[in-house]
Amino acid sequence: MKRYSFRGFTLIEMLIAVVIIGTVGTAIATAIGGVANQTFSLERKTVANWVASNHITQIRIAQRVDAKVLPEGKINTQVFMAQRQWEIETITQTTDHPWLRRLEVDVYEIAEGERKGPYDHLTAFIGRY
Repeated sequence: MKRYSFRGFTLIEMLIAVVIIGTVGTAIATAIGGVANQTFSLERKTVANWVASNHITQIRIAQRVDAKVLPEGKINTQVFMAQRQWEIETITQTTDHPWLRRLEVDVYEIAEGERKGPYDHLTAFIGRY
């Protein structure tokens, strides 16, 4: 009588291997998705900071051209930067010095018709001259 010796994997061993590969694949896909979300969030916050910095710089340049005391109050402005619409909320407050104003700048993203954020907040002091 001939004896056959079969070498290979059993069905159970193959199923265990598929489960292990599937688990590792799912873990890797989840990690990559998390990195993508963090990258998008960081990019959005960076652009929001640029929007706020540009806005404050524009106000400072305007002060150089026309040296007057900034009026108190709240102003909302919309700008387009980095393929996105942004809303800048600027609150101007008085200080102890009559020629110095405190600016609180919040930057929101306008996405799908809704205001989201704020993604950045800057405080600046701007004088009359």
